[in-house]
Amino acid sequence: MTIFYTLFVLTLALSRSIGVAASTNDTNLVEQLFLDISADDVTNNTDGIPTVEPWASKYVTTIQEKRFGDAVWARYHMMGEVKNDIVGDTNLTVLGGIKEDAMGYKANAAEQFTEALSLYENTSSEDAHTDVLDVISNVNLQDVSHLEERVTFGIKCSGDHLAYRSCCYRVLDLMSKQKTYLRGRRLVYSINSCNLRVGPQGKGSDVTYYTAHAMALLIEEQCSRVLSCCDSVKVSGYSPRNSGRRKICLSSKSTGCY
Repeated sequence: MTIFYTLFVLTLALSRSIGVAASTNDTNLVEQLFLDISADDVTNNTDGIPTVEPWASKYVTTIQEKRFGDAVWARYHMMGEVKNDIVGDTNLTVLGGIKEDAMGYKANAAEQFTEALSLYENTSSEDAHTDVLDVISNVNLQDVSHLEERVTFGIKCSGDHLAYRSCCYRVLDLMSKQKTYLRGRRLVYSINSCNLRVGPQGKGSDVTYYTAHAMALLIEEQCSRVLSCCDSVKVSGYSPRNSGRRKICLSSKSTGCY
């Protein structure tokens, strides 16, 4: 009786420790470019992430099962931007959007891009979207030097991926303003059409929530506009990365920022 009870206690303790480990892993990013939101953040709807089903659940499941092509495919659908295979207000298909982001990451986050490719080589044999990974790996064979950004300070406005300013007001109001580093986080906060994102974390460069808020406030002030077709005020812009700080983007785009 004592032996069986001891074995039962040990088995229970081991199963609990395994469960804790799995849960802890869900809080970490497997890579910070295409799979840039942790499974835990999606499950717990952290920082206002406006996910839609069934894509959010598929994102979490496919990451856990290491079906990375399926996970990237779910990531590009789970924020609700894709309609009839077109991403947001662009003319890009989902694969086209993934390719565009891959080219930007290769040019401006080469180290992290290489790490992502290395991870994707070990995708599960059950992965149904290896074509997604092929698109990303094929970009690695292309010359993207023309996309490299000049290191500058300040704010730049964009005419693409316009977000409703009213949504961005709520992002600025509800997000954290603490002077703590974002570290591995890419999505700072999101409300409906407005996403505040930062570029990949490189060696020696990071940004605090406080700085991200301050720069996003400047983007909102300088880049708000009313299109000739509409009455609503919209905004889209970014603060370029520099030697000590990651790029900061405020727009309707829920991916990218490199």
